Amino acid sequence: MTTLLGASSFACGILPLSFTFSKNHLLRLTLIGTGLLLGTALGVIIPEGIEALVEAQIDPALLSSRVALSLLFGFTSMLVVEQFLSPHSHSSSDVPAIPVHDYETSSIEFDAELGELESRESHSRPGFVQVDGNPRSLVANGMKARAYPLTFGLVIHSLADGLALGVSLFPNNKDDSSRLSFIVFLAIIVHKAPTSLALTTSLLATSLPRPECKKHLAVFSATTPVATFATYAFLSFFGAGDHADWTGLALLISGGTFLYVATVLQPVSDRPASGNASEIHKSIRVLLIIFGMLVPFTLSSLLGHGH
Repeated sequence: MTTLLGASSFACGILPLSFTFSKNHLLRLTLIGTGLLLGTALGVIIPEGIEALVEAQIDPALLSSRVALSLLFGFTSMLVVEQFLSPHSHSSSDVPAIPVHDYETSSIEFDAELGELESRESHSRPGFVQVDGNPRSLVANGMKARAYPLTFGLVIHSLADGLALGVSLFPNNKDDSSRLSFIVFLAIIVHKAPTSLALTTSLLATSLPRPECKKHLAVFSATTPVATFATYAFLSFFGAGDHADWTGLALLISGGTFLYVATVLQPVSDRPASGNASEIHKSIRVLLIIFGMLVPFTLSSLLGHGH
């Protein structure tokens, strides 16, 4: 499953190197992916986590606090990592700038995080990018100065995807594990397809050489499978499968990270009229998100609860 996830993510990201895609269609897929993340967190992962805690016979007086603290921990962990460890959260005002031709029109903003990263990168002067180094290396450094934050920012929330998928393998019985992991896998793969396309297209817009784009894409594609394996290994080592309360807490923490990715890194609210989001009517945006939100719960019901 993790191999398929990494391979499909890399394959989607490779496509912009050979083909051109309609931004409107990619926007629609992104909106559905956002809905899937929300629906998976609110309709599947969090309820499963609460149920696991109940089955572990947690003291009712402590149940609500454990649920709340687990969700808050997952959400704030992603907030801290994204704000303090991501290079795009820092800026430099004393380095030279060079023009980037057609950057404004080439930027792909259908992924909210990518749009935010690019806008911060070019805030000093419209159409210019800040770089360090001597005159001979200005262009090369300019490419890296914009490419690394783009990749790093997406790698961070790929870690959250891996955490959720790894944890989903540890419900209390085999039927629950298969059903939950499939739903989480579906949400992640639909979410990562347009994100991979966005990453590659945005890297190409920085004039980064295609071999370098492939390296960045490979790192991004491998992050979620590696994080999934690491999470599964960690939980197995500590015997999480034998402790329903551990499984419940881990599910709730991953639910918190999913909520952060869906609501902060990919906000569902309208963007400025100058953005590509304006190409899709508000009612269609809402319907696509709601459709995505209902899919996980519907699949969970159709596949059976396993009890």
